[in-house]
Amino acid sequence: MDLKGKTVALARLLHKDCTQLLELYTNGESLPSNSESGSRLVSIPPLTSALSPPEKICFLHAALGVCLRLLEKAITHEDALFPNTPENEYTKQRKTVRDRLNYLVESTERLLEGGWRCDAEAKDLVDGGAFVLKKWILHVLQDIAYWSNKTAETLQTLLALGDTKPRSRRRGRKAKRKNYARN
Repeated sequence: MDLKGKTVALARLLHKDCTQLLELYTNGESLPSNSESGSRLVSIPPLTSALSPPEKICFLHAALGVCLRLLEKAITHEDALFPNTPENEYTKQRKTVRDRLNYLVESTERLLEGGWRCDAEAKDLVDGGAFVLKKWILHVLQDIAYWSNKTAETLQTLLALGDTKPRSRRRGRKAKRKNYARN
């Protein structure tokens, strides 16, 4: 399996793990699991066909990097708000998600070609007490689930396109070379 294929598998695994973390979080905090407002904390330009494959990878990498920063900030705030919390299923799953997200950021960085650098925008935490923090953490986790899934879908599409285009181009080039050699 090549790097893109491994990155797709990692993104899918992260999405699954983050979905489990979301369930643990919403059950533990008595929040509705479908309380998504429709807007994202992390935003990038739409991944339309107007963007080249390297640009799409670059923007996904940027979004995932911002998600990692937000998750680390959420963990810091959560640990400060609830110090001395014993390790439980939620904290173990949170660590798994953080580690996998970090690996996914590294993997997408390795896919970047030619030093591409893109930016993603993020809505930061607004100070407003424990409930606002809990809702913000919920949105961070929802964004990680969204962007890991979007990464898997986009890379899978690029992988499928990449598997067919180079082969047909190579055959075409060889055929042209043979024709030129005969003349």
